[in-house]
Amino acid sequence: MAAPPSSTPEKTDWFSVGTLTVLRIFRSVAAGFINLMFPYLVLVEMYHNTPTGALTLGGIYVAATVASAGLGFLTGWAADTVGRKVTFMVALAMLPVSTALLLVSQSLPVVYLAAAIGGYSATGSLAGGGVGGVAAPIQSALITDLSARRDRTFLFGALAFLSGIAAAFGALGAGFLSTYDTLVVATILGTISLVLGFFLHDRSEPKRGQRIRTGVTIGKFSLTGLLNGVSQGLVTPFLIPFFIIVYAVPRDTMGIWATVSGVIAAVSLLFAPFIERVLGFLKSIYVTRGGTILIALAFPFIHLFPASLALYCAFPSLRVMAVPVQQSAMMDLVSEGERGRALGINQALRLSFSAVGTGFTGYEFNANLIYIPFLLYAVVMGGNLILYRYFFQGYESPEMKRRAAAGPAVDPPGGPPVPPPGSP
Repeated sequence: MAAPPSSTPEKTDWFSVGTLTVLRIFRSVAAGFINLMFPYLVLVEMYHNTPTGALTLGGIYVAATVASAGLGFLTGWAADTVGRKVTFMVALAMLPVSTALLLVSQSLPVVYLAAAIGGYSATGSLAGGGVGGVAAPIQSALITDLSARRDRTFLFGALAFLSGIAAAFGALGAGFLSTYDTLVVATILGTISLVLGFFLHDRSEPKRGQRIRTGVTIGKFSLTGLLNGVSQGLVTPFLIPFFIIVYAVPRDTMGIWATVSGVIAAVSLLFAPFIERVLGFLKSIYVTRGGTILIALAFPFIHLFPASLALYCAFPSLRVMAVPVQQSAMMDLVSEGERGRALGINQALRLSFSAVGTGFTGYEFNANLIYIPFLLYAVVMGGNLILYRYFFQGYESPEMKRRAAAGPAVDPPGGPPVPPPGSP
């Protein structure tokens, strides 16, 4: 599978990459605050640990996921046709607007609205940036536009690592703050990230009226993203609620463990360039996502708190470890003027079907059938791995091609050269 011609800079724009990194850190701390605070707001403060709380939380997550899917699709399209920077600024503004709404009111309609605007869909680990995901497609397109190919997988991994660390410590801080204080800090941090966005360079040119040339490739990534979304929605939003419901873990304790899990997941992202070089694209997906199948099969049946914590800490890292490899592969195979749309369509389908999984799991948790979503996760993810092989078995990353072209070192006939006498 050959990559289409694309405009990739020879040198990385480190000023803009640095600016993007700093604003992402501020935004991720805010996301970490919300990621931990929100289920406690709904389950404990609004519904006082009654069974209705889990069903309501699932409904809010579904609404937020569907809204994020639609907004992600629109912003991805606008990034290519209107301009990436201006669209990115609009997406950045949504998170502080949502937290400001919750400061004004915490009635159920306002909670739904804020979750929809801010993307409180819990569609990823802290390292994956589940909160505020509307900005994700444009952010990935910007990284690609600003970086040389040799730096791209590293930057995807490094930025996600720093984002994950920031979000993890945001979750830690949220465990020791009131809901009101958490929302105030999240609003301030989100506003700072918005201001920093003005300093970004945008080297892309809008492609108004241009037909999509790599639609088949976009469709393949979108279908695998769809199944990834279903599996994600089945389990990820309910990992913290699982501990609230099954173990009645207090908020400060859960904040600590959410931080540990987030840090582990963030560190795992730094291994993305390594697994891309050693395993290549497909094997990276097989090993990491396949590992989550094993964890999902064990998680609901092991009601031993330390073991559950160990699985909780391992699961997100395996889900996100190969994400930078997958992102780089998509950018290799999609034309430069279609990257925003490709990422937007992929995210829209992933989040839309994540909503299906989330709604299903909310119902099953409400009925105390907690194990069913985890078993279904294993089935869906297994099917997704089969699709990856069917669609992308002919693709190899430039890193793997260079490695193959270099070939193994071969000794000359007669064995390796013998050093002359007296040499060290």
